Amino acid sequence: MGDGELKYQESHSPVQELMAAPTSELQAYLQTLDQKSDILSHLPMAAYVVQADGIVIWYNARAAELWGREPAIGDTDERFCGAHTLYHPDGSHMAHCDTPVALALSTGSSVHEQEVIIGRPDGSRVPVSVHIDPIRNPKDGQIIGVVNFFNDLTERKRQEAEREHLLQQAETRSAQLQEAREELETKVEQRTIAVRNLSSRLMHAQDVERRRIARELHDSIGQYLGALGMSLTQLEMAAGSKFPETLSECRQLLDGCVNETRTLSHLLHPPLLDEVGFASAATDYVREFARRSGIEIDISVDLPNRLQADTEILLFRVLQETLTNIHRHSGSSRAKIRAGIEGEEVSLEIRDYGQGIPQEVLESFKTSGNGAGVGLAGIRERLREVDGQLDLSSSADGTVLRVSLLVTQN
Repeated sequence: MGDGELKYQESHSPVQELMAAPTSELQAYLQTLDQKSDILSHLPMAAYVVQADGIVIWYNARAAELWGREPAIGDTDERFCGAHTLYHPDGSHMAHCDTPVALALSTGSSVHEQEVIIGRPDGSRVPVSVHIDPIRNPKDGQIIGVVNFFNDLTERKRQEAEREHLLQQAETRSAQLQEAREELETKVEQRTIAVRNLSSRLMHAQDVERRRIARELHDSIGQYLGALGMSLTQLEMAAGSKFPETLSECRQLLDGCVNETRTLSHLLHPPLLDEVGFASAATDYVREFARRSGIEIDISVDLPNRLQADTEILLFRVLQETLTNIHRHSGSSRAKIRAGIEGEEVSLEIRDYGQGIPQEVLESFKTSGNGAGVGLAGIRERLREVDGQLDLSSSADGTVLRVSLLVTQN
């Protein structure tokens, strides 16, 4: 070997050092190592050879570096390993006679990827991975020694520790993010519930206010208009010949005012809805709506019994809003309305034959509730409050809106 390649010997090769080898076969093995010493001395992997009795008879410079010492070749006190001290991976002391090399000599089995910790004279420790193979006599197969190649695990351990630290940090951060997300979702859910409750109260207050205003229009303004009509009749009888055109114009204005007041009152809250229920109120409303809008409407309401007041109001508001949308947006000249009981549910279906809702608008409304105007959003909120169902489909042939909710009879 070249100078400095084996720190324990500068002028002789391992074979020359071993003057009395136990067998010529082991000498031949060492001769092979000696021929490869230039390579072995520069390999990052450490290597050493022991003979059958465990005495170290060769090692390279990397082995001496990892051991932190240069044991004497052939020293009978240096058996199985040239390290000062050995430890198990858990840090407990390992006797030299229990080393993987000793076990390989006694059993003849190879050892690979076993971790051992080297204790150096300076007190430092180096984790290594050993790869041990027996050396056998080619003639009779007897074990004449073992060769141990081992490499430093310090960098791998550092990387593993760093990776574990990063994983722990990532897990901690992930847990924090999950906790923050759950907290945010809880707050969003709470805010959503609060908004829905507020929306429900607002719609209820709106219905109450509509009923109040409708009653005021009917009971108060209606009475005033009725009294004004009787006074105008008396005036027509007394002075009709003197101011015929003026009185005729006043009569037309009064009749128009009465009609508009009655229509507004019915739009806000038809009295039939409280008096006889949804079926009659819807039929009457549709008849008047068809007269005013010019839309031909086919209506069929099959409700044998009255429903709960809130359910009837909900169905009526859906009917109002949908017919208004048909009149304003669909361009349809006809519509079909069907209402009835299906099992434990009451359903209302309204179909038009107009231009339909653009698909992007329809999809936006179905996914986020946006894009289709406040009317449909109001319908959905009303239904959500009572766990009802809204189904909306549209094509070039028209639009179908269907609502359903559990039957609650009065």
